[in-house]
Amino acid sequence: MQTKLRKDKVAETVSPLVTRIANDEELRAHAKTALDSARSIYQKIQADGPRDAAKNKDVQDEVMKAATELRHTARRLADKPTGTRKRHGFRKLLIGSAMIVGAIAASKKLLHRDEDEFDYEP
Repeated sequence: MQTKLRKDKVAETVSPLVTRIANDEELRAHAKTALDSARSIYQKIQADGPRDAAKNKDVQDEVMKAATELRHTARRLADKPTGTRKRHGFRKLLIGSAMIVGAIAASKKLLHRDEDEFDYEP
């Protein structure tokens, strides 16, 4: 019973990610390149043995390539889909302008109030 619940939770978590990979060409290309690099690394380790493969410069380059592609894929998956993000640039501009005008008005009010209250005579 618990195993089935875990599988259902994993399926719910993984399903949107798989859908995004299937629909996004760049994401799919990164994932495919990482998978191809991992296959190549695995084949070289099986053929040469782990110690010799670890010393091989080609294997090291493939590991770096696979890691880079996985990093790009993870970043892309962590980002929200580009179509649903709202920027609200005009709203931010209006709020920022209102804050600046308010700060200027408050500073002028403070400066003028100080001039009226104190008279300095030597």
